[in-house]
Amino acid sequence: MKLKTNLLIVTLAVFSIACSEEKVAEQTSIPLPSQNLEFEIYDSLVVDHLGNLTLMDISPDGSTFLLQDQGSNDILVINGQGEILYQYNNSEDGPNSYINKSGKALFINNEEYLIPTTMNLVQYKLSGELLNTFKPEFSGSANLIVSSSKSVIKQGENYFFKIQGRYPEQNDLVNSRNLEKVNVNTGEYQPIIPIPKSSKFANPEANFAGFDYYPVFDVDQDSLYFIFRNEPNLYTFSLSNLDSPAFTKTIPFEEFIERNSSQGLENGGFNIRDLLLGSINDLKKMESGEFLIFYTSGLTDQEAEEAMSGVSSDFNQIFENADKVNTTGYVIFDGQAVSKLIEKNELLSNLAKFVSRDEIWFNLNFSEVENDYSVIYKTRIVQK
Repeated sequence: MKLKTNLLIVTLAVFSIACSEEKVAEQTSIPLPSQNLEFEIYDSLVVDHLGNLTLMDISPDGSTFLLQDQGSNDILVINGQGEILYQYNNSEDGPNSYINKSGKALFINNEEYLIPTTMNLVQYKLSGELLNTFKPEFSGSANLIVSSSKSVIKQGENYFFKIQGRYPEQNDLVNSRNLEKVNVNTGEYQPIIPIPKSSKFANPEANFAGFDYYPVFDVDQDSLYFIFRNEPNLYTFSLSNLDSPAFTKTIPFEEFIERNSSQGLENGGFNIRDLLLGSINDLKKMESGEFLIFYTSGLTDQEAEEAMSGVSSDFNQIFENADKVNTTGYVIFDGQAVSKLIEKNELLSNLAKFVSRDEIWFNLNFSEVENDYSVIYKTRIVQK
């Protein structure tokens, strides 16, 4: 199996190099909504490790890969040849431990990285040695934990961090802030990003659940790009003014199911229906000025009722039913139009690391392949 997989990748790489210039030329002449795009596999990183490894980050110089075993929570530090440099587990009790990881680890230089948690930021050397803990003056918390999400970004002398807990009254959206800016040198936390006045969440009379306004963001050069999970608006903030967005763009998805905010919330503010609404799950500013967005269109009330019908407690069955009618995947947004879903090979699971349009790393879809080794796939976006 290993030999066959690698031969396939080599064959694809040789073919794609010959066609790449032609595909780029075609791509620029075709309107974005009409383009047929795909994530093309052209390389891979093979690690001799039995387990479900997922990529968290790549060092700035591109030489070191930080992975985690989803079964054991072991962290593995890998070089570009797939050799294991370090393997350890800091998620358990001990002097170097962290608790409740809230997102993917982040390299802050070639020798050190951060683990974001629901309570703080924890800084480690590649060897696993604890270097520092950035603790806020409040008790951190989270209403939604997506351990594979991007919850901290470094830009200049600051970390931009997704953490809750500063505001005891979480439903007071008008007066709260959605991210924290953490000074690298002092460790001081500063609340940033209020609810934009044009957002539906600025209406104090409307009813929303915590999942609805879960933040998704990216930082590039002098701007911070921000989206709420259940609102198809892209807010652009200047890093010199994080109180009000400089620009707002509506993302014209073909379908995106938003909460009916006129209806009251059930079961203390949450039910399974919340997870079947439209959701924007990831955002990445591309070097071309476009945005790569991962989203789910969501289900109408009738579709949601059908997905939940006859299922008492098996959430997995509900999601399997929902997947049959849901639209889920990656699209490109250029500020005006949205592409079709970008096609990807069944070997590919979730996007793990975006470096550029020509270097996008995906984790292996473990449901499709059973190996005695782990693979991370390197892809690029091309015109089919």
